[in-house]
Parts: sequence; structure tokens; C-alpha cells
Amino acid sequence: MKDLGALTSIDEFPKVKALADIIEKEREGLALQLQTRTGQNEAVLHELDQVDQKLLELAKEISSVRSNADVAQIRTRYGSLAILDQIDALFAQKAAKTAELSALKRLDEISSGIKAVATESKVEEAQLQQWHDNLDGLKNQVRNSDLEPVFQSFNQLLLEQALPLREELKSRLLDSGWDLADKDINAVVSESSASSLKELSSRIYRLNKMWQPQQDSDEIWNFECIANNFRIKFVYHFVNESIQKPHSVEMYFKFLEKYLDLNLYKCVYLFRDPNVPNLDEAYVHQQFINHVLAPIREKVNTTLVNIANSASSDHLKTLVVLISQIFIIDNALVKKHFYDGLGLIAMIPEEVLTTWLSFEIDSSLNQFQKIIKTTNVAKSGSDFAKLLENLYLYFEPFFNLEHGNLMEYKLRTTKTIFMDLTQKYRDILLNSKDETSGAISEQAQFEKTLWKTRNLQLIRATLESFADKLNFILLTEYLNAATSSSYDTIFDDILNLYENAISAAKESIIHRYKKLMNVAFRNYFKVSDWNQITSVPQQCSAELVSPLNLSNKLITMMETVDLTPDMLLDIKGEILNILIHYMVDYVINLNRFNKFGLDQLHLDFGMLKESLRFSQKCDPQSAEEGSFLETLKVLALKYEVDDSCQHFLAKSFIDRRQFSDLRERLSIKYATDSELANALYRNL
Repeated sequence: MKDLGALTSIDEFPKVKALADIIEKEREGLALQLQTRTGQNEAVLHELDQVDQKLLELAKEISSVRSNADVAQIRTRYGSLAILDQIDALFAQKAAKTAELSALKRLDEISSGIKAVATESKVEEAQLQQWHDNLDGLKNQVRNSDLEPVFQSFNQLLLEQALPLREELKSRLLDSGWDLADKDINAVVSESSASSLKELSSRIYRLNKMWQPQQDSDEIWNFECIANNFRIKFVYHFVNESIQKPHSVEMYFKFLEKYLDLNLYKCVYLFRDPNVPNLDEAYVHQQFINHVLAPIREKVNTTLVNIANSASSDHLKTLVVLISQIFIIDNALVKKHFYDGLGLIAMIPEEVLTTWLSFEIDSSLNQFQKIIKTTNVAKSGSDFAKLLENLYLYFEPFFNLEHGNLMEYKLRTTKTIFMDLTQKYRDILLNSKDETSGAISEQAQFEKTLWKTRNLQLIRATLESFADKLNFILLTEYLNAATSSSYDTIFDDILNLYENAISAAKESIIHRYKKLMNVAFRNYFKVSDWNQITSVPQQCSAELVSPLNLSNKLITMMETVDLTPDMLLDIKGEILNILIHYMVDYVINLNRFNKFGLDQLHLDFGMLKESLRFSQKCDPQSAEEGSFLETLKVLALKYEVDDSCQHFLAKSFIDRRQFSDLRERLSIKYATDSELANALYRNL
């Protein structure tokens, strides 16, 4: 409200009425606000009364809830309430406890039933199956601690029920002679007997499958019985040996292999049962092998323990034979008998594999050392290639297996044996010193170079054949993935080294041929009477006999060492070009010729080319030969009786260097203009 203050003069009296009006309006406003607030308070009080009423109604309904359905009805009217969630949870707990009590009651009934028949010699299989199924149904309803005692009682009952059946099956199979080597299955086991044996085996199998809780076990009762004949024979022959020798290790693996060959499919025929789930041909096939392997596994384990406790070198040899035989038998199991179970390799610890591989590497290195120490270079390449091939055949069963960390061992084997030894052999060949003294002649050095080249080619070919084998292809893929590489083959690097060495060796062969022929040609190059020959030549020049004989001898050496056809052709082609350059540089360019002299030169060249013995003869053999023969043709122009060619010999024609007419007339394809001009000038 506005503060009026005190009147200070008479003149202010007229303002009193106006001020009074203002005060009245403010009073009316305050009265209206008070009335509004009073109405609002009354509305709030009414709403509170309604809420109280609803809460009373909800509390009454909640107090009458007896199930989750009642809760659901309340939730549709009042929405989601925490109290309703709590009630739902309580009902769930009550239901779970009720179910658990019911399950425990059923479990107790099963336990009582098992105890009631514990002393009976025979319990109906249907009853056992019913208990098994009921126990299966209780697994998610009862704690494991409550289940385990009943499982133990039930399993013990299964064992007791199966034991006489197992003994009966073992005895009948042993008496039947079903696995005798010289007996047909139909001859020793009648149809009725076979049916009875199958039913007995299947019954034991069904009892075994009731075991609680079910487990993937390598010990299946009926297959233990079926494999019992093998166990008895194996124990009789091998287990009583106090010390294992390498030959005995090989023998018991051969014994296993022969037994499977004779009896695997007999077993499948006898014991497959289409009326029993899973007991089909494939399962019987796998489990028979698996259980026949049991005494082998025991024997392998015993042998490994004995070796581990001994420092004898004989035991180390036994270990190596054992591991190698394991690789062989595991391969046979997979490839021959189609076994996809766990092989014997799974029993070998990594430290034992490491010991085995170290021994094999040392052994391979020793064999390699014996080869490189030979003085016969002609034999070392083939011997080493044969060693590599034999080593691969020896390691192939190991390479074929896939288990655990074997890939790393395969890589190590490949690196230290098939790569390091081949690189070492290459280095030895390239770094061996040629004896240039009188102890070895130039021809002997030439022959030695040929054999070095052939040896390099042999080893390269061996590595290339390895690169195409599946095992090395898989190793290459593994290596590429592990190292983010892109090798075409694991042998790429070593093959490149060999390729470079072979190229260098080829150049060395050509160089040595040229060096030898240089000496042989000395007298031939001294011939200077080419323009004085007076008759048609009938044989090569006398001075060419020595180089011709030498060339024949050197080419024979080349062909004897059996270089690859492509290299032999390349070398002969290069040698031909050398001979052509000799003829041009030291004969044509240094001498004058008459017609018979040109004929003699042509004959001499033909004899030299013949000494190279090209497998496929061509005229010309190369562009260089074509140019040389065309040069001889141009040199012979002055002796043509046809005057139409004489204008080609005019200096003015030669100076113009326009030889298209000459090329057309003489069918010249290879000689350059410079070569033609040089030949034409020599005619002047």
C-alpha cells in the first residue's frame, strides 16, 4: 500500500479523496486474492481425500493378492508400481522353492529306488532308462551337491549291471576267433551268434550311455570288450619286454597295422546297429580304432618314461624310431583307415619333439657332410639331390600330420634341412677353388664348371618339385599369413640364389670354352693365303682340325653332364656367335679372298657349326649367323658370272648406302648397312 505520509499544508486537502480511492482499490484486490487462495486450498484438500481413498482401496486389493495373475490385474489399473514388482519377485521365489522341494522329493524317490535294487543281480533296462531320463530332467532344478550322491549311486548300479555283460562279451569274442587272420568272419561266427553278439554289445553300449552326467569318454564299455582280443595279443607279444629296442618299436606298430587291415571292417560288419542311436558304421569304425590304440598308447607312454629316465644312446635311437613310427602309423590311420580321432602324436611332449628334431637335423647334416667331402664333383649333385628326396620321403609322414604346434616344427625342419643345406651346398660349389697349377688342366676346369652347373640345376629342379608339393604349399600359406609376406613358395629366396648361380655358371662355361678355343685357333688365324687357293675345297683347312677336334670334345663334355635342354641350347647359341665373331674379326677382316678361298671359309664355318650339334638345325641358327652368311654372299659377288650384279660393286653405289636393291636381289635379311658396306668395299 502506498505510504501517504503527513499533510504538510492546507493546499493538500483536495488530494485526500483521490488517495482514499486508491486505498479502496488495493483493499478489494487483496480480498480477491484471499478468496482465490482459499478455493485452491479446498481443492487440494479434496484431492488428498481422493488419494487417501484410492490408497485404502489399493491396500485392500494388495492384501487380497494370491497369485501373479492378481498382480497383473492390479497393474492394469494402477500401472507399474515398485510394490507390485516386489510381490511378483516373492511369488517367483515361492514357485522356485516349491519346484525345488518337489524336485528334491522326486530325487529322493529315485535314490530310494536305486538303493532298493542295489543288491539285485539284474535290473530291467527300462527302469534304468527311466531313472536316467528323470535325472536328466532334474539337472536344472536341483543343486549339483544334491545330485552328485545320486549320480554316484546310479553309476555304480550301471557298472554292476554292465560288468557280467562285459565279461560275457569278452569271453564270447575270445572264444569265437572272429579276428583270426586266416578265418572268414562268416566261417567262425554264425548268423545267430553274430546277432547275439551284436545285441549284447549294443546293450552294454546303451548302459554306458546312461552314465550321469553324460561325458565324452575314450573308454566305451562295449568297444573295450571288442578290442580286448587285440590287447591280449599285444600284451603277450610286446609288453613283457623289459627294454625297448628300435626293432621292437617297429614291430608293434606293424602288428597294429596288420590287425587293423584284417579286422576293422569285420568289426563294423558285426557291431554296427541301426536300431541304436549313433551306433552306425562310421561310429563303430572310429571307436574300434580308438580302443585298439589303447594298449599302444600305454606302451608308447611307458617307452617315453623309460627313455626319459635313461641317458643311454640306444634309448635315444629308440626315441627317434618311436617318433618316426608314430608319424607313419598316424598317417596310415588317417589316409588308409580314415580315422579322425586323436592320433598318437598327441602323446608326444614338445620337448621330446624338439629332441627328435635336433637328432634328425644332426643326422641330415652328417649325411650332407659325407657328400660334400667326396672328390667326385660329378657325383655330389646327384647324391645330394637323392639325399633331399629321401629326406622328404622320410619326413613326409610328419609333414602330413596336423596337431598342436606341429607347423612350427615343420617350418624349422624346412628351414634347417631343405633350405639351409641347399644354400650351403650352393656356397660350397661356388667357393671351391679351381686349381690353376699343373695339377688341373684348362679342359678339366671346363669340365668341372659343367658339373657345377649341372649340380646347381639338379638341386634347383629338386626344390622346384618340392615347391609343388601340398605340404610345402600349406607351409607357404602359413608363413605368408604369419609374416604378412607374399611368397609364391617357401623356397623363393633359395631358388633365386640358385637361379643367379646358374646364370653365372653358364657365363663361366662360355668364357672357358672361348678361352680354350682362343689357344686352339692361333694357327688358323695365321692363315693368310685365302686368295691363293686354286681348287674347290673338299675338306676343312688343316689348321682347323685341332680347334674342330677340341670343339667336338668340349661339346661332348657338355652333353655328357646332361645340362637342361634350354641351357644347352643357350650355351651353343652363344658359342656359335663367338665362332662367327672369330671368323669375321680374325679371318674376313684381316684377309683377301678368291672364290675358292670363300668356299673354304664357308666349309670351315659349316664344320665348326656342325661340331656344336644343335638338336634342331636351322639355317641360319641365329641372326648373327644370318648376317655372317650374307656377308660371305656379298664377298662372292665379284665372282658372279652374271654382270647384272656388278654395279653393286661400284664405289659410288657403296658410298650412297642405299642397299634396298642389293637386299632384294640377294635376299638379305640380317646384315646391317654397315656390314654390307664393309663387305662391298672389300670387293674393290
